[in-house]
Amino acid sequence: MAVNHLKKVLGLVAASGLVAAAWTGWLHLDDTLRPIQVGLGIDLPVIYGAVIDPSDKNTGDLFLEEHPKSRIRIFEMFNDARPETAAPDLEAAIEQGVRFFVTTHASSHAVPSVHLFNDGRALGINVASASDSLSGRDDFLLRLIPDLRHEQRELARQVEQLPGDRILVLQDTSNLEWTDPAFAVFSDALSASGRWTIVNHKLMVPEFTPAELDALWSEPYDVLYILAGAFMAPIGNLAQLFHRSYPQAPILLTPWARAPAVLEQAGDAIDRLILVGHYASRHDDPAVDDYLRRFDARFGYTPQGMTLGTRQALELLDQAFARGHATPEAVKRYLLSMPVHQTSLGPVAFDRFGDVADGFQTLTQLRRELR
Repeated sequence: MAVNHLKKVLGLVAASGLVAAAWTGWLHLDDTLRPIQVGLGIDLPVIYGAVIDPSDKNTGDLFLEEHPKSRIRIFEMFNDARPETAAPDLEAAIEQGVRFFVTTHASSHAVPSVHLFNDGRALGINVASASDSLSGRDDFLLRLIPDLRHEQRELARQVEQLPGDRILVLQDTSNLEWTDPAFAVFSDALSASGRWTIVNHKLMVPEFTPAELDALWSEPYDVLYILAGAFMAPIGNLAQLFHRSYPQAPILLTPWARAPAVLEQAGDAIDRLILVGHYASRHDDPAVDDYLRRFDARFGYTPQGMTLGTRQALELLDQAFARGHATPEAVKRYLLSMPVHQTSLGPVAFDRFGDVADGFQTLTQLRRELR
């Protein structure tokens, strides 16, 4: 009896050990596969008839449909038009446990909230702010697009290749955190040759009326530069108004005007547009074209250009999570440790501060971009 009892005890101990080992293994497996929330900004409308712009939401939806094993779970955030709401909204998400963000904040929203990425509580990848206030910071906010210094020097270089000597700049006042320093860099770069006369006119692009610009059209101009972004359809209206008086003059657009709504509103001016962008034309890059076709087939519309960056950011986070990096510190270390990351929409090369410096593409024949 004593022997049988001892065997039973030993059997129970062995069974308990197996259960404990299995439990420990399950916990370890669960830890490596546990879903991770990623805050994703949902923006104001640029799609006709929409209450919000669904482009980034649908970008997240498509990513998860195409990557069903991803650890990413989207935490949707609404980007209010008021810049003062950006920091409190991010802070509230961090308090709820969100540690990773793909931020679609423009400079007006990103600059006031940059302090939230100082201490490692959260890591963000920004795809929309060109402010140089975010540059060269050893923090936890990385950025997929060059800052305004690189951006505006490239735009000035494009102008230098055009005929003429007199340029009209229509500067949007709804995002002065970007457009004021951007104009300063642009005008300095363009003035270096001594060739160009720059006429700068400030206006609130989302609210302008054609009548307030009537006096401008009596002056001679060789080029128009619309220093505005946020993918606002009125950028196209401005191009069309200028084109009526200056039908042969080129019209230069920022990367932040790459949206079907802008091109549709440009009318016949579309054939005079030059857009400096972060991604190649879909007609020159099969990867971009394939992605936009998949997106259109799934959701029934072509998204604005910024969503290409949103897709890349999700892929980068997914790659980090798949390798077991699950804290802001670990993900930052991983993303900055490699000279180049490959994504389905092209390579990403961060510097030691998590900034990028090049990759501009010149898009003309923009009528082709409309499907």
